[in-house]
Amino acid sequence: MKISLIIISTLLTFSVFFPLFLFIYNGFKNTSNIKNRIDSLIKNNGIIYTAKETWHHNFIGISNDNTKLTYVHFNTDEPKISTIDLTEIKECHILKSQVKEKEKIVKLKSLDLEFIYKASNKPNVIINFFNLDEDLSEDYELQRIEKWHKLIFNAIPKQRLIKEAS
Repeated sequence: MKISLIIISTLLTFSVFFPLFLFIYNGFKNTSNIKNRIDSLIKNNGIIYTAKETWHHNFIGISNDNTKLTYVHFNTDEPKISTIDLTEIKECHILKSQVKEKEKIVKLKSLDLEFIYKASNKPNVIINFFNLDEDLSEDYELQRIEKWHKLIFNAIPKQRLIKEAS
């Protein structure tokens, strides 16, 4: 009787905790796989980053001279790499869209950073930090985008407001 109770208890405990440990292990493995892929991609571009961050399937980093911003997004097998020259940027804005439901509960739908170039012939660049269609849960995206907006705003060269005498 005691042996069968011990065996059943062990199997029950194992069946509850094994999937949990397997889920955690796969999450760490996936995260480290993405970090390794990002490291191999950014080593090839020759930029040294002072500030960088990796989350979900995204990477963002600012070069140590504050002139380049690199953004990498892995949505399929092929990564989408964007390198923005911050010396050509006039402004940077946070674009936030929300969904209102019947009970007036507001959900965050998407968070983007929009870069406006000094030259009017270049189209604006939008970097997606969060999209409800791709990510089902938020992971401090609002704090993350505010932090990066501040870093980018400080890195953008300010225009001279004083007119020079001729």
